[in-house]
Amino acid sequence: MPENVSLRPVLFACLIVSIGQLSVGLLFPALPWIAQDFSLDAEQVQRLISYYLLGFGPSQLLYGPISDSVGRKPVLLFGIAVAAMGLTLAVWGGDNFTWLLAGRFLQGLGAGCCSVLARASVRDSYDHQFLPQALTWLAIVASFGPIVAPVIGGFVNHHFGWMAVFVVLLSYIGLVWLLLVLFFSETLSGKQQVPTAKAVIADYKQLITSCYFASFAAIGWINYSMVVVAISVIPFVMQVQIGMSSDEYAMWALIPACGLFVGGNICNRLRPKLGTEKMLKIAPCIQAVAGIWLIVCPLTPSAVMAGQFLMVVANGIAFPCALSQMLMPYGRKAGTASALSGALQMVTASLLSMALMAMGMSQAWHMGVLLITVGIIGSCLVRRGFSVAAEQELDVPQVSS
Repeated sequence: MPENVSLRPVLFACLIVSIGQLSVGLLFPALPWIAQDFSLDAEQVQRLISYYLLGFGPSQLLYGPISDSVGRKPVLLFGIAVAAMGLTLAVWGGDNFTWLLAGRFLQGLGAGCCSVLARASVRDSYDHQFLPQALTWLAIVASFGPIVAPVIGGFVNHHFGWMAVFVVLLSYIGLVWLLLVLFFSETLSGKQQVPTAKAVIADYKQLITSCYFASFAAIGWINYSMVVVAISVIPFVMQVQIGMSSDEYAMWALIPACGLFVGGNICNRLRPKLGTEKMLKIAPCIQAVAGIWLIVCPLTPSAVMAGQFLMVVANGIAFPCALSQMLMPYGRKAGTASALSGALQMVTASLLSMALMAMGMSQAWHMGVLLITVGIIGSCLVRRGFSVAAEQELDVPQVSS
């Protein structure tokens, strides 16, 4: 970004969204040790993730509309404080698995504010010219976090025990909360009365029935779903079919993470020249190329990772462009739009990934067919979204000036 454009809002947004990423990823390596200490099986200890998500998902739908009325900062401070209370409960009652579950649910209930208000605060802070660039960095952090978090969690668990994972997470959340108190400036001007439940439901109904919102939000949903499906399929291909060890795969898995930076850099460099519409048309083409490659490529680590790398590059282009385009017309209602999009993104990814895995998706070429399909659907969504924007004469300029 140019020197005269402040980076503070996007830096704070990255800090905020990292809370949600670390809250899940840090705990994964510690689950077997927790199960051993409490004499639980894998399904029982997995509830520490499920209870967190049970609080995280639905709470987004409340934080968004409330922040549109009272402002981003007070809602952020409240939500993160609730998350810290949940972690405190988990640490305090760490010798009782029921207290751990209660703490995780409360943590998720508070952390639900993070992704919603990170996106909304960025929408408040940047205009049409710089919004996609800011959202690119936010998307990179949101996608890179799940890769880095298990590495940190595994190190902490190995050297200090699983309870230290909760302590580290509590310390990090407390530090972010303090930084927000001291240095985060409110990004939403003016305050309004908190909406009634009837008004919130009406807003959500208006959004979900809007072809414009549904078109651009769905681009994010299907791209995120591809990430979730790839996380499930590619490790199986690399470790079971190719015969790679888990340690080797961990190193190879860094390659797709680099694809986010490549895609984000391509987006930031080309979007001002080509416009958001053309960038969103390019992304499905890259997905289709990745799909064709995964169908025809030899079953080797470099070939499979090349296909996943192309998929992630497309994600790095599509995520910020679709999100910025989706949020553009909603201004003060950015929190509500972000909340609905985020909640439905999680639901879509969860249901689609479970359905595909139940259908037996386990081969690289299966992933290839899926990517070609997603590329076709994405192209249709882009055309539909911009067609609706033109028909309704929405203020969504495409090329920076």
